[in-house]
Amino acid sequence: MKLITEHILKLLNFKKRNHLQTYPVERDSLKTDNLMHGKNVLITGAGRNIGRSIALEMAKQGANIYFTDIDNESCKQLGKELNEYPVMSREFNSDISKHEDIISLYNSILKDHIKIDILVNNTGIQLDMTPEKKFDLEKLLKIFNTNLFGPIHLTKLISQMMIDNSISGSILFITSIHQWIVSLNNVYSASKAALGMIVKELAVELAPNNIRVNGIAPGNVKEDEKGNPVPHRYTPLYTSSINPCYIGRAAVYLSSDYYSKYTTGTVIKIDGGLSLYNHLVDKSRENRY
Repeated sequence: MKLITEHILKLLNFKKRNHLQTYPVERDSLKTDNLMHGKNVLITGAGRNIGRSIALEMAKQGANIYFTDIDNESCKQLGKELNEYPVMSREFNSDISKHEDIISLYNSILKDHIKIDILVNNTGIQLDMTPEKKFDLEKLLKIFNTNLFGPIHLTKLISQMMIDNSISGSILFITSIHQWIVSLNNVYSASKAALGMIVKELAVELAPNNIRVNGIAPGNVKEDEKGNPVPHRYTPLYTSSINPCYIGRAAVYLSSDYYSKYTTGTVIKIDGGLSLYNHLVDKSRENRY
């Protein structure tokens, strides 16, 4: 018994001498209704739907919103909505698929001495590249430049800014459930699948700099002019589309240190079960009703 006790004491002393570096835990002193106070957020494709909702949900949590879109009118409208919150906001008009626009956007941010804490790569397009269509190289390049190459380029620039300023940042990519399941648009699905892997690769690459990288994979996100979801029979939960505000709230969750300080390399699926739908589910429903 004496020998066992001595062995246990030696182990305990060894652990004391070789403990891992620890970080302070976010306690309840941080108000959960102001999770992003003072954070500078850059959101691409923020003019409507998911991008707009991310901007508004983050502004509600005290974040300063810097946003970009190719549509001037939608940018102006979002700017008016953001004026209702006591935060800083500024719009940029740029096309993330174009190298020169990304450089211009980045230089504008540098010129104004804006230090980005959170980057949300939301920009994405889905052009008609279904199998029955004639192959179109121009469309293919447009999809990949917008959905993949542009966001990677911007992420490299902004992540280096975070590193240079010792910012423990957060980077989000809006992917799609079609990074895992067929969409009958192979180019679009391939671009989103690549983003899913980029999330994992960058999460490991940037972890030593305390920068987290995550993603959100939405299902059918849509609402009518009254803000209500619309019927969608292939979504098992509620058989309706998803209001974009729920994607915005997930973005707040993943960007907040209070909730997600140790979350990186993760893609959260928010689809109401749409990606679970198959012929068996369809048959079961027919029998039920």
